[in-house]
Amino acid sequence: MRKYDMYIIKELFANFYYGREYFFYHLFKEYETANIKTKKILSKQIDYISSSIPAIQIYKQLIEQLQGRKDFIMNNGMFLVENSRGSVNFKIYPKKCVMQSTGTMDIDMIFMEALRKTEFNFLVVDLDNGRFGWIKPMKDHHYLETLSSR
Repeated sequence: MRKYDMYIIKELFANFYYGREYFFYHLFKEYETANIKTKKILSKQIDYISSSIPAIQIYKQLIEQLQGRKDFIMNNGMFLVENSRGSVNFKIYPKKCVMQSTGTMDIDMIFMEALRKTEFNFLVVDLDNGRFGWIKPMKDHHYLETLSSR
C-alpha cells in the first residue's frame, strides 16, 4: 500500500522553495518521527508554511472531475476508485489530504489529475518511500523570479 500526504503550501514558500522541495519533505519526515516536545515546534512550522484545506472546493472539484467514472464512489466523506488496476481512496482533513492506494502506480494519478486542475499549490509527500513533488508544477517565471532575486 502506498500512502500520500498532500499539503497546500502557501504561495510565498512554494515560490521560494521551488526546486528545493526536499526541505519540505525533511520537515514532514522529521515531524513523523519526533518526540512530543519537538513535534510541537515542528507542528507550528508546518502550520506556518501550509494552508488549511478548503474542503468544499476540493469536494466540488473531485466530484466534477470524477462523477462520470463508473468505478468512482463516495462514502462518508471518503472518495474511492476501485477497478482491475487497483484501488485508491482519498480523504480530506483540515490541514492535509490523505490518499492511499494499492495496485498499479497509474491508479494514483486519478486524484492527482483532478487536483491538478485546482488553483492550489499541492505538495505530495510519500514518507514511506521517500518521494515528494508538486501536483501541479509552477510556472517557469515563478522559478526564474526566485533565482534572479538572489
